[in-house]
Amino acid sequence: MWRCCIPIIASYADPEPFSEDQTLLTLYTLAGEESGGFVTFRPHFFIQIGKALFSQGIIASPVQIIGAVDVRELTSAELARAERELWTHYHQQTADRVNDRLFAAFAGIKLIGVARCSRHPDGLEVDAVYVLDEYRRHGFARSVMILLIEECGRKETLYMHSKIELVDFYGSLGFLPMTESDLPKTIRDRFGFCMGNLKGIDVCPMKRDPTALTTEQNT
Repeated sequence: MWRCCIPIIASYADPEPFSEDQTLLTLYTLAGEESGGFVTFRPHFFIQIGKALFSQGIIASPVQIIGAVDVRELTSAELARAERELWTHYHQQTADRVNDRLFAAFAGIKLIGVARCSRHPDGLEVDAVYVLDEYRRHGFARSVMILLIEECGRKETLYMHSKIELVDFYGSLGFLPMTESDLPKTIRDRFGFCMGNLKGIDVCPMKRDPTALTTEQNT
């Protein structure tokens, strides 16, 4: 199994410990109520409200990372970690233990980024590419994608639904925009709710064809 290590000097601490108590206190104040007047449970959406309202005022403290960032494929036993530690922040994704392969970046023992390649009956789909906010802009998404392409896309075409603002990023990895009608049916049907209007949700279908790339390199 191919893997790589990426040296890094510093990143940012996870601001999550701040959000719950401070957010609730602020919400109580805005509502003109004392905290004792509210029920005592703390649903997850309060944290999300806090992030939306107050994240601009939170400055994460820099943290020194000792060693290197390791990029490798997750074992089947580790798939639950991606669900619990990363995808809980990203549409509550879950992994298919039979058809999914996940590639991830670790800072020490901390899981910081992931990308998935799913095998459908008629093709391979890349999705759920996610890096924790405080570790972004260090090239970790690119490193995870390079490993995924090396392991899954050397001989097979990879398909994806890219956000419009990420088309150039995936283009730099060999993906090209394509028409939605040319997507494999099972992959196309995942976005059937859009009724053919992917632009309406800022999504662009893309594919990476290794045969076409090889031909282009040899010309």
